[in-house]
Amino acid sequence: MTAKQVEALAKSLDVGLQSPGVCPMCLWLVATELERDDGRAAAGRITVVAPTLWAEGLDRPVRDALERKVRSGVTDATDALRDLDERGFRSGIFRAIVRRLAAELKESAQRAYLASLN
Repeated sequence: MTAKQVEALAKSLDVGLQSPGVCPMCLWLVATELERDDGRAAAGRITVVAPTLWAEGLDRPVRDALERKVRSGVTDATDALRDLDERGFRSGIFRAIVRRLAAELKESAQRAYLASLN
């Protein structure tokens, strides 16, 4: 799968900030690098926080969401699930989910801040 395919699949999965295993502080570490628009630093932060998120249980909702996509016939989901099984928190789909959740956290914090100014 290409990086764009993994990113698109990650966006389509029903995994959100309220999912089990989400650590807002871990995601915030990634979000700060995204805020600075430093993709390389964000990737490094993902490498640091992914094992913690995995240990906290984020793997379960990611796996469940992928299994639902596989059952609905999404071909890329089969490849992503295989990668998740083989590489765990190092898999492309898990890393893409962490990046997406960090971006969502950053956007949510930004909206809350702007709302507080009213």
